[in-house]
Amino acid sequence: MKTAMMRGVPLAMQRDGWWLGGIDRPAPRRGTERRGSRAGMVRLALLVALIALADVLVWQVLPGVSLALFCAILGGVAIWLADVSARVAWQAGGGVALAVLPLVELVQPLSVVIAMVGLSLVVVFVAGIRRAAMIRSALRFWWVGPAVTVRDGVQAARQVAEVNPTGWDMGRLVRAWAVPVVLGGVFAMLLVGANPVLDRWLQGLGDVRLPAMDPMRAVFWGLMALLIWPCLVAARLNARLTPAPARQTVRRVGMINAESVARSLVLYNAMFAVQTVMDIVLLYGDAGLPEGMSHAAYAHRGAYPLLVTALLAGLFAVLARPFAEEKPLLRVLLLVWLGQTLALVLASVVRLDLYVDVYGLTRLRLAAFVWMGMVAAGLGVVVWQVAARKHTGWMLVRSGGIGAVTLYVCAFVSFDGIIARHNLTQDVVKDSWYICRYLGEGALPAVIRYEAEVGHSLCPMMQPGIGPDLSYPDDWREWGFRNARLRRSLQAIETKQLTTP
Repeated sequence: MKTAMMRGVPLAMQRDGWWLGGIDRPAPRRGTERRGSRAGMVRLALLVALIALADVLVWQVLPGVSLALFCAILGGVAIWLADVSARVAWQAGGGVALAVLPLVELVQPLSVVIAMVGLSLVVVFVAGIRRAAMIRSALRFWWVGPAVTVRDGVQAARQVAEVNPTGWDMGRLVRAWAVPVVLGGVFAMLLVGANPVLDRWLQGLGDVRLPAMDPMRAVFWGLMALLIWPCLVAARLNARLTPAPARQTVRRVGMINAESVARSLVLYNAMFAVQTVMDIVLLYGDAGLPEGMSHAAYAHRGAYPLLVTALLAGLFAVLARPFAEEKPLLRVLLLVWLGQTLALVLASVVRLDLYVDVYGLTRLRLAAFVWMGMVAAGLGVVVWQVAARKHTGWMLVRSGGIGAVTLYVCAFVSFDGIIARHNLTQDVVKDSWYICRYLGEGALPAVIRYEAEVGHSLCPMMQPGIGPDLSYPDDWREWGFRNARLRRSLQAIETKQLTTP
């Protein structure tokens, strides 16, 4: 029997069958390698340029508009390198603008955190992360980004160490030049010691010194590199920033179950009802308090504990909601309890307001007002969630949005000005020590108006230079919008006082 043999394989089949393993994989095109190398060089050049820009704008300068400018440029470069569509680029640019606006108003811890969170969201947005996972990816970016920077730096250092651009045999060079260089150095030292003219010339060369390098400046450059490089390589961080899919777990019977939720709601409703009735009688009614207790003392005693109680109640409501969905009675009890929790928050606001009417505002009391408003709004969202049978993610997104918007607005509010204006214009205890010692320059307009009205200094017991003091920027980098408004306001007050007979 004859065997038919095919001598050779057609060239087209060879090209199509490279994956079978008998034929080598086609080498990447030279153009692709060149483009990748060129892109890497562009990013490296941008890294050096942005570090130099940060050194000029931020190093040893009081934080001001220069920090906002640097963050805006960094965000713009990240968007440009991501090579996204025009629509995505405009949306990301709007996010950068919103992130840096609080820095333009005033550089403070809150505005810095807003800028960091905003830039992180912009980077993960242009990296192609889906909207549902952007918040988690932005949090991952804070540790993935520096890790990628260190890894890329180590890899680049290894590649540089392996590069031999001349093609020379380094071992042969060492063997050929070691003896001449070492022995020549010994002869040079002996000859210089024997020739005073050469010795003087070398001493003159030794007097030329390079500028001293500040170690903290080098640390600053390193920190800037950790911040900048992840923004330059955002496009290839998609896989590392994408969070792992949530595992489907079966709900097991534990300490929180239908029976414990039912008993808890009955007990908690009864306990909260006692407090609600007492607040109605004592705060909103005309019932008298026990002897020796003022309304201010009663208000101060319960304002903050009731706020903590409301927070714990909201957390329990979120945990109990799945069980309440199964039984209509539990759902009604949960809604009643949430209503009473809202009443507790309102009572906390009333208590704090009564206390402030007597003793005035402080930063903590004003922050408590803001916090109580956020808690009340969050409880309202939980009530809406239970009534409309929405899922937990729906509630978390809206509650988180309320908190984010509130904090963003707070970055533009001068709380020191509000406190000083309230305490100096209302019939409250005038705590001049607190105003002069703890409030910043935002309190100056209210202080100056008060001193002009009463005709004496508000802080006579303070040492000179202690108290609200207006700061002036040394150059444009330290400029801030709030400080500029404040200086104009003080100038207008001074002009009005000089022109008023």
